[in-house]
Amino acid sequence: MRWIFRFLGIAVTLAVLGLVALLMVPTERIAGLAAAQLGQSLGREVTVTGAVRPSFWPHLAVRAEGVRVANPDWVDEGPMLSATAMFVRLPWAAILGGTPRIDEIALIAPELTLVRAADGRTSWTLAAHAAPSASTQSAPASSVAIAMAEITDGRLRYIDEQAGQRVEITDIDVRLTLPTAGTLGVSGRATTQGVPLSLSLDLADIDALLAGRLSSGAVDLGWPGGTAQFFGQLGLTPVLTGDLSVAATDLAPLASVLGVAMPELPLGFGRDSVALVGQVALTDAGSVHLREGRLSLDQTALSLALDLTQGEARPMIRGRVTGEMLRLPGGNDSGPSTQGWSRAPIDVDGLFAADAEIGMQFGAMALGDIALGPVDLTATLTRGRMVFDIARIGAYGGAVSGQFVINGRGGLSVGGDLRASNLALLPMLRDVAGFERLEGSGNGNLQFLGVGNDLDSIMSSLSGAATLSLGAGVVRGIDLAAMIRNRDTSLQGAGARTVYDSARASFTIADGILANDDLTLAAGWGGATGAGRVDLGGQSLDYRMIPAIAQGGENGAIRVPVLIRGPWSGPSIRLDLEYLAQQELAVERARLEAEAQARIDAEVDRLEAEARARANEALGTQLQQGDTVQDAREALEQRLRDEAEQQLLRLLGRGN
Repeated sequence: MRWIFRFLGIAVTLAVLGLVALLMVPTERIAGLAAAQLGQSLGREVTVTGAVRPSFWPHLAVRAEGVRVANPDWVDEGPMLSATAMFVRLPWAAILGGTPRIDEIALIAPELTLVRAADGRTSWTLAAHAAPSASTQSAPASSVAIAMAEITDGRLRYIDEQAGQRVEITDIDVRLTLPTAGTLGVSGRATTQGVPLSLSLDLADIDALLAGRLSSGAVDLGWPGGTAQFFGQLGLTPVLTGDLSVAATDLAPLASVLGVAMPELPLGFGRDSVALVGQVALTDAGSVHLREGRLSLDQTALSLALDLTQGEARPMIRGRVTGEMLRLPGGNDSGPSTQGWSRAPIDVDGLFAADAEIGMQFGAMALGDIALGPVDLTATLTRGRMVFDIARIGAYGGAVSGQFVINGRGGLSVGGDLRASNLALLPMLRDVAGFERLEGSGNGNLQFLGVGNDLDSIMSSLSGAATLSLGAGVVRGIDLAAMIRNRDTSLQGAGARTVYDSARASFTIADGILANDDLTLAAGWGGATGAGRVDLGGQSLDYRMIPAIAQGGENGAIRVPVLIRGPWSGPSIRLDLEYLAQQELAVERARLEAEAQARIDAEVDRLEAEARARANEALGTQLQQGDTVQDAREALEQRLRDEAEQQLLRLLGRGN
């Protein structure tokens, strides 16, 4: 910036040279004298290719055409400055009184080219040995009072070879004032990236700024659809600290100027209006700090305390965001419908714009039509992976805690490990799954992982596990007890209810299919067990419940299965008579088999009794029921031994 004021300061010399030329120097030498003086002051080659036309009444004025200031020899992009013409006007009183003052200086159609080389050299750094002009030796450049300096139809090119960045600003019309008090005023307009901008700058102490100190000042920036204002302390490094305010109905033009892709913002998240006020500080290390920030996104009001620092690969944001109500897109807008889950692609490019660690607290949060709150969580974003550590989210009369992850690395995946307590089932299932048949409250745990670039793919790929424990509640649309007692499937629909005392179940999830085989429901009328599948991707049910209706006495319980099948928005509920017939057939088969076995056993006993009697009569044994063949053999052998012994004794003359 110093070279600009040096350039302005030597304009006084150019005007004096014009006076000398008017009096005694031929016109063809004026350009050479002016170029030499400018070149000595700037330390660069300066040429004036056109005429230098002075006038001396009523003011001293000089118009030089074809002014050109060279860039260093390592720049191949052309001169640093070229202008169709430069006009300078000085009052005679200032010249005769020795006070450097310019009434007017104007650059017509200037083109300015600034280059930062890959090794860090800058084309606008002027030679340190350049000699100051005679008019600026006794005072700093800013002591040259300028009533008005003007640039008309200018063009600026900025080339940063280090960052691989090129910026072009056209249609530059700027007006500058620099009174002797040291205040600086700049106002103008320009176009960059096809976006027209307006800018005004007021500095209280330009000498302090040039000396490396801060100066109080104000900046106003405008674009189609918004304005930004800053008031505070400004420096050249650049550094600043002060109050910032932004109000916009369209941020897309500003995003285009900054080279940022502007996402389509939903209502409640800045679609119609964005406003920001707060205390901001920009340090010479490039970090930005916002305190007492208040952000309005449509009707959403948030309080901010944020720090932005430069990381190795991307910016790092740390801080805290609080508010009474946060409105987020989603909810029923992308939830289940008769056509299934949404197949609209989910864009996760924004997850890679920065890393972050932000604590969030809200009195309430709206996710589409789903109302939650209060909310207490921490969001951590690292290389495209967002982790929400949830201390507590109030939901449906209860609370949810745990962890939820959105991972954009290599495509989109979502997962979580969530714990829920005392959730009201009817509003939760209605909002999340469009299911309105279950009342009561419950606790549960859920671990899940889904992969896909749209909601339909994610739901169809889900894997994980869950447990569910319910207190007393009601199943709407069916009266199981009456249906089973009466074998009447018409006992369902509006007004039909099944009351239960508790329910428990565990689930596994694979490829978007939730499977369960241990549902246990306890109720005063008996209870029920259940097993089946829920197609989360296809939004359908195939589930069988087996109620047991208590009858009292020795009659046991009536067990008639109920089949629940079809889309979960309106499944069919019917008695599973085929299953019941199979069960009754199995019972009858078992009874007949038992009776046949009893008859067989009785006939076997009769035949065995007859055989024993005949054996005892023929063999003289005393076989009893239950004796085995071995027992009969041993009894027969014993009788034969006894008879042989008697025969032997008789032969010896000792027997009877």
